Amino acid sequence: MHLHLKERKYYEERYDDATVEKCRSGERIVNKTFTEMEKKLPKKELTDKLPGWYLQYSLYYFWFVESAAAARAEGRDATIAKWMQEDETKDQKLAAAHISGGTYCRTCGKDMRIISKDYMRREGRKDDDILIMFECHNCNKRQALWQDGTEWEGAKHECEKCGGKTTSKYTKKNNIITWTETCEKCGHVKTDTLDLSDSKKEPEPVDPYLELDRRRFVFDSGMMFKYDQKLKHLARMAKLHATAADKVEHVDVFDAIKQIKKLKIAQLKELFESVFTKNGYSDFKLGDPQIGREVSLDFSCLDTKDDREEYQSKKTLHKAIEKALIDTNWRLMSAGVSYRLGYLTASLRAYESEEELRKLVEQRMKSGKFPIQPAEPKEPQEPARKPGLDMRESVQVYFDKLTLGSVPAEITLKSGKVKPTSLPVLSGEMNPLLRVFIPMRDNDDSVPKFIRNYDFKFGDDTKIPKVQKDSRGRKIRLK
Repeated sequence: MHLHLKERKYYEERYDDATVEKCRSGERIVNKTFTEMEKKLPKKELTDKLPGWYLQYSLYYFWFVESAAAARAEGRDATIAKWMQEDETKDQKLAAAHISGGTYCRTCGKDMRIISKDYMRREGRKDDDILIMFECHNCNKRQALWQDGTEWEGAKHECEKCGGKTTSKYTKKNNIITWTETCEKCGHVKTDTLDLSDSKKEPEPVDPYLELDRRRFVFDSGMMFKYDQKLKHLARMAKLHATAADKVEHVDVFDAIKQIKKLKIAQLKELFESVFTKNGYSDFKLGDPQIGREVSLDFSCLDTKDDREEYQSKKTLHKAIEKALIDTNWRLMSAGVSYRLGYLTASLRAYESEEELRKLVEQRMKSGKFPIQPAEPKEPQEPARKPGLDMRESVQVYFDKLTLGSVPAEITLKSGKVKPTSLPVLSGEMNPLLRVFIPMRDNDDSVPKFIRNYDFKFGDDTKIPKVQKDSRGRKIRLK
């Protein structure tokens, strides 16, 4: 009986080899794409924008190779456990398979014994069924039955010319097996041979890079950590560009946010005192601020007009507060103004972050009560307006080991005198989290040359123009 369950190493190698093939496929696509691009691009274009082209390669490699390897690593243990369980279940079913009632030899009537049990493809069945082979210990006749007791009929062969039934015979001579199929209807004969001699066997091709690529593409915990770090960093980079693009698309909203008056509590109190007095309210008092995820503030006052009814008093105060706060970062909370016997109370909320201020501005613009006339959104021009990136965030996303240095130079004054000076030089490297973190094979010609030779550095002294001008138009020359 053939056992299906094997040592865990067999399943690990089976899974890992599939991982290697998937990652190799992605790697071939990326390398081929950028190799062709390298051939077509003008040399100056590639040289001047080398960091950008490397970053594009790294992004493509991340999605086609590194992400594929990470996904395979995440599912590795579960898939191997599933395969082993399936094979163990197969073996259990195979061991328990039997024919109810026993079997008897059709030739001599003696008991038959089981000599093999195997899974076989059965016509009309989706899954393999168990075929049990019996042998008579008396006359050595054999019989094959499916586990439900149905006799195995063998494979059906049809004539390739007329479709009639054929009979098969085979002979073996000097390690050569010859099959002969003869049609019972038209007499057509088909012959095939199989040479079993060792000299004819072709050796299996050896994959020289299999072990190396297993180490490259089968991620351990260290490689998964690198993947997670890069994934988070790319999400940070995407957010940087999305924020910049959003500010261009909604320039009217962000221009309005700049015009919002961000009042401190002391400034708010000063503003309200004059507004309340002007509208006939006195004894204005602010409560203690409630500080949590947001800042809220209660206040109270007295209505000094004896003839003003509750509805009118609340309406007047509500309107006065909204008008006073319309261009500030404060608003009256949704509960509105409460009134008891001329004593009025309400709550205010402050908006601090850019995200909160945006929501506040959009609400006010939608209601049509916003007093500021924001700039109209600009139509894209040619060339299209590029989003303005947050400079500090851009530096943290793209660069590493930034150093501000200087190189010696000299400047010629109007008097003709040459004076020594220096030019600032900013140097650094590409952020490691933007680089391909799967190691390349040594001397791998399939990788584009500009990728293999890139050193991730910028700010080379040799690339500084030999002659420059300062802010006053004077020429500065490198020494």
